[in-house]
Amino acid sequence: MRLRSSPSRSRSRMVNVCTAEIQDSMDVAIVEGRIAYVGNAAHCVGEDTTVIDAAGAYIAPGFLGGHIHVESSMVGVGEYARAVIPHGTVGIYWDPHEIANVLGLEGVQAMLEDAKNTPLKAMVTTPSCVPAVPGFEDTGSVIGPDEIRESMTWDSVVELGEMMNFVGVVNGSDHAHGELAETLKADKVITGHYSVPEADRGLNAYAGSGVRCCHESTRAEDALDKMRLGMYAQLRHGSAWLDLPVLAKALTENKVDSRFANLVSDDLHPYTIVEEGHLDRILRVAVACGIPAVRAIQMVTINAATCFRMDRGLVDCTTFQFVPLEV
Repeated sequence: MRLRSSPSRSRSRMVNVCTAEIQDSMDVAIVEGRIAYVGNAAHCVGEDTTVIDAAGAYIAPGFLGGHIHVESSMVGVGEYARAVIPHGTVGIYWDPHEIANVLGLEGVQAMLEDAKNTPLKAMVTTPSCVPAVPGFEDTGSVIGPDEIRESMTWDSVVELGEMMNFVGVVNGSDHAHGELAETLKADKVITGHYSVPEADRGLNAYAGSGVRCCHESTRAEDALDKMRLGMYAQLRHGSAWLDLPVLAKALTENKVDSRFANLVSDDLHPYTIVEEGHLDRILRVAVACGIPAVRAIQMVTINAATCFRMDRGLVDCTTFQFVPLEV
């Protein structure tokens, strides 16, 4: 199928997340699920071409949720997809540590089977801290380096879930370092959880261990410190944690580049999704906080994909890329 706007009317406005600009009068031609041409696509239209008139509309990449716990929404992946896709979300980086605490990797596999029946691209981050507090809680399973090694061979697993044991990482825990090592051996991304307001030796050691991103900033300076170390600051605005109005100041007041900033929801209650939206809701908050709209869209598209080293062929509206589009 090829997608372009009607030649008899003004064409669509494309949000180009590669260059942070809006391009007027753009057509997008799609062949076999891949973008084949961007520009005036009159020459791409033939007798069998499906043409969608997008005149006057904006075209942008679909949104990517960079840190999500589906179980917090109290539904399976199938119902979650039904709820969020209408809001423009096309992919999620999902840490199923709640189901893993009960059923281990078997539970994760069951949820992955559910995910196969949806158009949502559900990319799994293997839970790294099961149980979350060893010796304190009773869980149905334990995940360690061996389980991490196994899961890293699964097609749907793209990274290690949030390493909440930052104390263990900084102090040389064999268990924590074993999980990091297995992830790095598989050439996958390590995601973080650094929740203390310390940006010197501890944060440097944590970032140096290979952790790529962190959603636990609650002050603007926390987010800024992480970005300055090359760690993606995932600015969170969920149901319980409403951090974005504070965290946005890391960008708006310091005038720094936003390439190392993402927008994430973390935990979302069903009511929030139904009544307020998903990543589209967070985008509206970001713009209200002074982040330019196109920059905010970058933070749920190309920035998120780049964080997880999946930017080539996933989100950018450029030639020969596979990308779900929002109109």
